[in-house]
Amino acid sequence: MSEQTGTQARRQAIALRLLVASALVGAVGGAGLALLEEMGVTPPASFLGYALLALAPVMIVISVIYWRNIDEAAREAHKFAWFWGGSGSILLAAPLAMLVGDARLTALAGQHTPSEWFAIGVFSLLFVQLSAYSLVWAIWWLRQR
Repeated sequence: MSEQTGTQARRQAIALRLLVASALVGAVGGAGLALLEEMGVTPPASFLGYALLALAPVMIVISVIYWRNIDEAAREAHKFAWFWGGSGSILLAAPLAMLVGDARLTALAGQHTPSEWFAIGVFSLLFVQLSAYSLVWAIWWLRQR
């Protein structure tokens, strides 16, 4: 029994390390881009696209390893948070799509090209989804205690 508990604890520690390492890679990448921008150096958009394309499979593998190594309670917390936080936030953000091309949205966010509006929409939705996910995830864990 203790051997199985020790194995599970090691697997959860590995999952936590992978999660922290992923967050650090993202933070370092974001800080690096901010420093480059501060120095007046703007990497080409294709460079950023290729970097994201290279990182996506790595992050998927890390996510699969993380998912396989967490316990059932953590899995349920993630599923609950993605369903209610992620889906609910899409429903809350959907009415904003009706404002595309409207003078009110242009007054709020300024004039942009269509590709800039697309990027603003994608990253805004990601931000709203991750914020709602985090909130619901925290509430789930607080209710379970």
